[in-house]
Amino acid sequence: MSRRGLRILVDTFFILPVLGFKTDNAILNSLPLLRLCDVYYSDVSILEALWKIVRVIKDREQARIVLEGAGLLGSSFKRVEIDGKALGIAIELYLKGHKDLIDNILYGVSISKNLKLLTIDKELRIFIKNQGLEDTLLYPEELARALGI
Repeated sequence: MSRRGLRILVDTFFILPVLGFKTDNAILNSLPLLRLCDVYYSDVSILEALWKIVRVIKDREQARIVLEGAGLLGSSFKRVEIDGKALGIAIELYLKGHKDLIDNILYGVSISKNLKLLTIDKELRIFIKNQGLEDTLLYPEELARALGI
């Protein structure tokens, strides 16, 4: 465990830089702080990242960079399993009106595994608050404060 004890599940956008793709500055600026945390990822984020990546890669060299990044992912982050509780929560969110199933699964995993979900998704937090659900979300601009820095 990290010296600060903060356990974080990263949203797909935080995996993209590891796979060699630029993303939002807020995400890039928060990456060094992740070294102070126990960081987890889900296979659904890999799938979602690949959906985004295959639209823009143009050649085998770019594909090679993505594959190298995927290899590094396991050495930097820990893989978390999606369990039945997480899936149940995801389906419940879907039935209540939040139609992004990937985000729903990640939120469900964050509840099930007692992790903070590091995301840039403002809509998800609004939805969760409106439903009176536990807010496990953490935005990049909140990370330093959560670490006590």
